[in-house]
Amino acid sequence: MGFGGLYISISGINANKRALDTVSHNIANVNNPNYARQSVIHSEGSYSTYDMKFLQGSGVNIEQIRQIRDEFLDMKLRREMATFGYHSTKSEILNQVETIFNEITSSGLQNVMDEFWDGWAELYKEPDSLTIRGIVHENAVAFTTAVNHISTQLKDLQFELNKEMLNKAHEVNTLLGKMAQLNRHIKQAEGYGPHVSANDYRDERNAVLDRLAELIPISHYENQYGEEVVSLFGKDLVSGGSFNPIGIELNEKGHGEIYWSDTGGGIDLKGLGELGGYIDARDSVVVEYQQKLNILVGELAKAINDIHKSGIDLDGGSGAPFFVGVDSQDIAATIRVNPEIGDFRKIAISESGAAGDGEKAKEILELREKPLFGEYDEDPHITIDRFYRELVMGLGLERQQSRTMVENQRILIDQIKNRREEISSVSLDEEMADMLKYQHSYIANSRVINAIDEMVDMVINRMGIAGR
Repeated sequence: MGFGGLYISISGINANKRALDTVSHNIANVNNPNYARQSVIHSEGSYSTYDMKFLQGSGVNIEQIRQIRDEFLDMKLRREMATFGYHSTKSEILNQVETIFNEITSSGLQNVMDEFWDGWAELYKEPDSLTIRGIVHENAVAFTTAVNHISTQLKDLQFELNKEMLNKAHEVNTLLGKMAQLNRHIKQAEGYGPHVSANDYRDERNAVLDRLAELIPISHYENQYGEEVVSLFGKDLVSGGSFNPIGIELNEKGHGEIYWSDTGGGIDLKGLGELGGYIDARDSVVVEYQQKLNILVGELAKAINDIHKSGIDLDGGSGAPFFVGVDSQDIAATIRVNPEIGDFRKIAISESGAAGDGEKAKEILELREKPLFGEYDEDPHITIDRFYRELVMGLGLERQQSRTMVENQRILIDQIKNRREEISSVSLDEEMADMLKYQHSYIANSRVINAIDEMVDMVINRMGIAGR
């Protein structure tokens, strides 16, 4: 066998030692969700010509230590994560808007409006009753308080969404910077030779890509240097060891806007990613329900004011506006009951001036069935109750649609993740089988070396000494 056999066995020992180290590394990361199991790829060593006739091998080489992962599944998962991130965010925010309107309980705005109308109905029956006038006043205060509160909560929600949007935008930039740093580490580590793989850095980089894909709709590929190139709608965010952060600035409302930091152009995330969800919720979802609430309150308040100003109070005076603060664009936040109406005698519901005349109360009560919102709806006959019911029903339907999208995406993502785990996750049974295989191979190579050592000892120390 000679010394050539010794070199072959040593290469086998080294190869099996690397394989056992890899098995040990796999087992140590069995509970690491971002870890892709690794395997050693062996290849035969180079051959040399022996006696000009025969080829003699030189043992085994470590070709590479590769990760066991399916890049197609990674790409597919990240495409779906952007849709999931958007609808998950939107569904959560719509749930908060539903909670603000609070129509699930008996203390919602619809119940407050019902009591408001009931007060006017009772006042029509007893126009000169100060007690019932006091009830009408208190019901009106309850109505304005309720809509003020809803408007304030919607504004607070919008403020919180803006803060969260800024946090997500900063998180994107942090991840982009980390991605560029990992690219540099991988390139530096793998620059030592073709058989070196910076797999732990790659695991960390893939975890960054997974999170980044949930925040914004990225696309990416690995270049010839092992660096990940990350782009957003065709523009590079990460290229090699450098990155192009997303620009963030505040507009006149104090709302954060994102733009390309190199060109200054605005970025439209097209309804994808958590960041896109927060931006759309802040600028569209919350604004839509703020506008609808303002329409409801504004049309009702102006109609009541017109009727009340045409009435006569118990002292014979002309009616004042019943509500104040109705000229604001954000009327739901500013509307109040006129302080003059705190004197219940100033409630002007008489048409003729007689104390028992409640015709103006009747006119106000009839507003409940009048089509006040035709210009805001395809149906010209829409009433206040129907307008509010459609607002609440539309909110519930929109949230249900978003929730359905979330559930569908979650099922799809779970399927992809399960498939990815089947390929990439560590199986202790498989690792134990590999460990036994490489241990036996290691022992076999050791025995060959021991045998060669005994042969050499025999030749050097025991042969040719007979007769000494």
